[in-house]
Amino acid sequence: MITVIEKIEEEGGQLNFTPVGFTQDQDLINEINEAYDSTLGKFLGENRTKLEIGLITISAFFDVTPSVNEARTQQENTEGLKELKSINEL
Repeated sequence: MITVIEKIEEEGGQLNFTPVGFTQDQDLINEINEAYDSTLGKFLGENRTKLEIGLITISAFFDVTPSVNEARTQQENTEGLKELKSINEL
């Protein structure tokens, strides 16, 4: 199965998920998702309650980090997507 890599950005308080490519390389998938976990994943985990009650917004994260990537969606169609072989291609 092919895994789609998405770029996550914030605009106006909303998260935008944009497909940037695909891979079948499990090591690359793990590398991308570990980077997500240590950035946005960590922020969401540490600030879940504050986000839910409105003490902070997701913009607080994206003010410091303009975008992150995630590789979770699996599909068979890769039309319009580039195959990525390295995290440096993001």
